[in-house]
Amino acid sequence: MITAEVKKISGSKKELNIVMPKEDLEPIRQRETQKIRKDVQLPGFRKGKAPLNMVKRAYGQYIEAYTMESAVQEAVEKAIEENDIQPVGSPEPKKVEFNDDGDLVMGVEVEVMPEIELKNYKGFEFIKDKYVVEESFVDNEIEKLLKQRATHEEVDRPVQEGDVILIDMQQLDEDGTPQKGRLYTDISVTIGENRFDSEIEKMLIGKEKGVPHRIEKEYPADAPQKELAGKKEYYDITIKKIEQVTLPELNDDFVKSVAPDVESVEAFKEMVRKNIETEYSREAETRLHQELMQKILDENPLDMPVAMVERYLDNLVDDMKRRDPNADERSLREYYRGEAEQNLKWMYLKEEIAKAENIEAEEKDIEEFLNKIEDEKIRKLYEDMPGLKDQVKDNIRDEKVTQFLLDNSKITENEIPLT
Repeated sequence: MITAEVKKISGSKKELNIVMPKEDLEPIRQRETQKIRKDVQLPGFRKGKAPLNMVKRAYGQYIEAYTMESAVQEAVEKAIEENDIQPVGSPEPKKVEFNDDGDLVMGVEVEVMPEIELKNYKGFEFIKDKYVVEESFVDNEIEKLLKQRATHEEVDRPVQEGDVILIDMQQLDEDGTPQKGRLYTDISVTIGENRFDSEIEKMLIGKEKGVPHRIEKEYPADAPQKELAGKKEYYDITIKKIEQVTLPELNDDFVKSVAPDVESVEAFKEMVRKNIETEYSREAETRLHQELMQKILDENPLDMPVAMVERYLDNLVDDMKRRDPNADERSLREYYRGEAEQNLKWMYLKEEIAKAENIEAEEKDIEEFLNKIEDEKIRKLYEDMPGLKDQVKDNIRDEKVTQFLLDNSKITENEIPLT
């Protein structure tokens, strides 16, 4: 009779110390001998008809190997069944040997569903950002849109604020000698945007195109780049092209060209304001949810079986490889491993919280979700496919759990002006 002692290694792993008596090994050995006998032909005998003792002498090494393999498999399966263990991966034998009595002794590690003990998931405190969109911020966003629709006209005059210029830039030594490998060509610079170098941009205002301009740039003593602090750099900059940028007029016609359903400039500004508020509010909500998740994970430690993490990564990597067949699988797995483990923990903790608080998706919740789907074909797909409907049910339950956790936390709003 097979015996097994079960030890807990972690919340997701158990060790089985199994003993199979030698008398249980003999039937397995006989069975494996018969299997080999069926497939071999010894001199003087037809295939499958050789005496067992001759088969044992000729193939004894193979018989013992197959016997050991089958015995381990049967013993592990029986021990798992009798101890009501639900493995999530393949059992991993760590030790297989015979004791002094001839019994087969083995140590096997088995990953199981994580043991979840909810400790603390209510009464947390969070700060949620609330953005106040000021008029100047709306105006800046609209100006960006105007610049996207601007016209560019090459002009023959000195550089002015707002121009787009094309330059070649040669770095020099202190004595004016060009530095090898420090010639930069066809650099596009918008004067006044300070995306290139605010100091050099100012120096180029009023300069003509077609001739090199000697520029000296001095870094302050407290420059962020310590190696440049207090130093000077010298350049010859040649302006190759100057373009005057003309923004379209912000009027009702422009508004209609951008947003046909909007009738006036004031309505357009209000639309832009609402879009900004929606975008920033969504980002704040996402950050709050991330902080909530991390807090729940920190307060309720959970061991995830490696096998479950690997399966999660399998699906994730397969999806990414479909999008980019050249993506390196090994790099993807390593990059997303931590995220995969975190997402699995969060998923199981939400399930456990839902059970503890009797939170579930009701039929009316599912109907409400389906009614929001305008495309009749897609809605019918959800209704007819049980798997998709179950997924909707799980998603709704998860949303309810998240809202429950937020409702049972103290959330303080932090106003941030967008200027």
